[in-house]
Amino acid sequence: MAITIEELTAKVAELEQQIAAITAPPTEYYTSAYSGEEIDAAVKKVSEGLAGGVSSFNGRTGAVMPQAGDYNATQIPVSGEPEAGSVAAALSNKAPAGFGFGDAVQSIETTSAEESYETFCAKVDAVLDGMPDRTAKLVLAYPPAVYGKASTTISLLYKGEANYAVLSNIGSADTALCGWRMIRLKKSSSEPSAWQPFEWEHPPMQLGVEYRTVERYDGKPVYAKAINFGQAPNATYKEVSHGIEDFSQLVSYTGMMGSANLIEAPALDNILINASIIRITTNTDASASYVYLVLRYTKTTD
Repeated sequence: MAITIEELTAKVAELEQQIAAITAPPTEYYTSAYSGEEIDAAVKKVSEGLAGGVSSFNGRTGAVMPQAGDYNATQIPVSGEPEAGSVAAALSNKAPAGFGFGDAVQSIETTSAEESYETFCAKVDAVLDGMPDRTAKLVLAYPPAVYGKASTTISLLYKGEANYAVLSNIGSADTALCGWRMIRLKKSSSEPSAWQPFEWEHPPMQLGVEYRTVERYDGKPVYAKAINFGQAPNATYKEVSHGIEDFSQLVSYTGMMGSANLIEAPALDNILINASIIRITTNTDASASYVYLVLRYTKTTD
């Protein structure tokens, strides 16, 4: 079929338009963050590394793959820990060696009935010497006050700054002996740090025994003592010595007359407690009932 000159010219023009569309330059370009020289250098390092890779690691050869035990805690870097360069250092900073609550519990014991409170305090000091400031640890502590009486008893020993320390009982297999504390502190800037007297949170309250407690009245320690008054009087008064030395101020008292609350007992007419005696007055014959009291008081020596 014959093609005219005009048709051929039109066909060529159409092909030129198609070629122009295909070869049109792009309107958007990607700009690399690195220069050509930097890219060449990086590619070179990679190729050299691949070519000169390790032939063995930890006794393994060939295509070496990671295995458990390849690295220890001191070789693994930690992010977010300014003072720790490795896992081992991070764990050390979080729980100083020897003072985590998962450690074996150390025992601090009174070894005889004759051992003094001061001797026991020296034993506690020896344990504190090995502890950093502001740390705590669980201990099995048996001060003289519980010698021969307590079975397993757990306590918390805390070491603060400026020679401040606290040993506080937090649990005992014998609930009657649970709850006491010892404090080492400076009473003033001019005095050395010293252990204060032993104190009870929950005194066992044996008859005739004086207990210094953690309570305070007007800034002074409160003591407690359980007293057997004996038989109540027969429509008269009766005086019994409470045997408390250096008695200062009565804080409170409770008691029983027989099976009745002493204060509410109908037979009670009056009760007087001073620095040396307890006087009970009844308005009827109450001699069939025995009276027991618990006094709480302060002392002139504090």
